[in-house]
Amino acid sequence: MKTLHFILDPQCGWCYAAAPLIDALIERSDIDINMHGGGLFSGTNKRILSADFHQQIMAMDQRITTLTGQIFSQTYYANILADKHRIVDSDIPTTALLAARSIGINPITMLHKIQIAQFVKGRSQSDIANLTAIAAELGASTSAFLKAFTDFSGTKTAQHIAQSRHMLELVAGNGFPTLAFEHADGAFTKLDHSAYYGQPQQWVKYVERVMKTIA
Repeated sequence: MKTLHFILDPQCGWCYAAAPLIDALIERSDIDINMHGGGLFSGTNKRILSADFHQQIMAMDQRITTLTGQIFSQTYYANILADKHRIVDSDIPTTALLAARSIGINPITMLHKIQIAQFVKGRSQSDIANLTAIAAELGASTSAFLKAFTDFSGTKTAQHIAQSRHMLELVAGNGFPTLAFEHADGAFTKLDHSAYYGQPQQWVKYVERVMKTIA
């Protein structure tokens, strides 16, 4: 089994664009996907939805839809992007992913549910009630998820993000998402996922070719 490091941020539109590529690999028995939350909008990098930032997001969303067919709904634009006081925050959804993993929920499944909830259903990734409901949909008890969420909030999430940033440097990544296979000797092979947006079948063939070159 090969270890594939997936460095991402839940709030990142391009990580949502890559969701079909991750889905194409998630059931394979020969790939172990290790997810790392990189904190794009974490700590001092949290951002208010200014007019300029709003326009940047709109343009990016349109490009993603053109490339991949991934949906950004009018409900999302009305409920999320229309809120000019909204702070874009990666810490809360990253904590939710760590909490989910700790209680036996597949964090990638949780990630994709969070992405769809925000970008399609217009339910904020910063809303703990929303995140708790998603965890419950995946079989978690409310009390167990909230306990784990509290445990991972703050220091543990910050430590995870710092470790993920270090991993990003190790694999020579320059943004989110970054995907890289780890070799037995500790070296890495970074994948050119951006060439395969909207092409999951070709992506799988590419990944299989890369895997044959990894010791």
